[in-house]
Amino acid sequence: QVCVGDRVFSESTLPAPPSSTSLKADMAAALTLRCVRAPINAAASAVGLAHAVCNSASYDTVQISEDLKGIRALAPGADASRVILYFHGGSHWLLTVHTYKEFIGRLSAATQACVVAVDYRKPPEVRFPGGLEDAMTAWRWACGQNQDASVAVAGDSSGGNLAFALVVKLAQLGEKQPVACIGISPWLRLDMSRSFVNIYGRFCANLYLGGQAKITSAADPLVSPVNAESELVRLFPPILMHAGSNELTTEDVKEMAGVCSQAGMVAEVEFYHAPHIFQVGPGFTESTRDSFNRIDAFLRRYWQQSSES
Repeated sequence: QVCVGDRVFSESTLPAPPSSTSLKADMAAALTLRCVRAPINAAASAVGLAHAVCNSASYDTVQISEDLKGIRALAPGADASRVILYFHGGSHWLLTVHTYKEFIGRLSAATQACVVAVDYRKPPEVRFPGGLEDAMTAWRWACGQNQDASVAVAGDSSGGNLAFALVVKLAQLGEKQPVACIGISPWLRLDMSRSFVNIYGRFCANLYLGGQAKITSAADPLVSPVNAESELVRLFPPILMHAGSNELTTEDVKEMAGVCSQAGMVAEVEFYHAPHIFQVGPGFTESTRDSFNRIDAFLRRYWQQSSES
C-alpha cells in the first residue's frame, strides 16, 4: 500500500513506472506547457496588477506555509475578521493570483470582507491532489490566523472546483466547514463525455489528474464534486452559485443545485445573460453589480449566524 496525503492506494491501483521513452515525452510535454503558459500568465498578470492600481483596496503578500503564498486584499472599512479564501480560475493550469488582484479588491469592497487569493500549485509542476492539498493548507492557515474569524471559501471556474472539492474533503474528514461556499461559474464535473465541445475540458482534466500517472479518476468527488454522496452533501455549508445562463458551467451549476436540493441543503443559484466568469473582467456592469450584491447579502446572513454561534 502507498499513502498519498491521507489516502491509501494498493499497488494494483497505482500507475506502472514510466518507461524512459514516456519520461522523455512527459518532460517535453511539460516544457511545452510551460512555454505556452508563461506569456499568457505574464500578460494576464500585468493586466490584473495595472487595474488594481485603480481601486482603493490595500494589498499585501501572505505566507501561508513554507511553500505557499497568497495575496490579501482589504478594502477601506472592510472587516478583517471576515475572510473569503479565494481560489482563482484558469483551467487548472493557467493564470496566477496576480491576474485576479483587481478582482479580489473589488470583491473585498463589495462584501466588506478580507479576501485572500491562494497561489496554489498547478500542472505540470504537480498532479492531483497537489492543488487540493494547497487548498486544505490555506483553509487551516486561515482558521488558525484568528480563532474568532469567520471564513468562507470561494472560487471561479477551476478555482470554484477547488473550493467545492475542499468542502467535500472536509465533509469526508468530518471537520469544521466554512461559513459558506461561493462558486462563480464553478467547474464541478470533470468526468465529461467524449464530445467535440469537451476536447479542451478533457485535456485540462487529464492534465490536472496527471495523465498516465494519475492516482484517481475524474469521477472522484474530490475531482468532480457533483458526484458527492448525499451523506457528504448534508455536511456542506450554505452554497451560492452564479453563472451565465448558457455558458461552459451552466449545467454543472444546475446539477450541483439538484444534488444539494436532494440532500436538503441550502443552495442559492442565479443565472445571468452573461458569459463565463463575467464578474472577473470588464463589462457586464449591471450583472456584476447584481451578482456582488447577492453575494454580499448571502454572506451577511451567514457571517451573522457564525458570530452568534
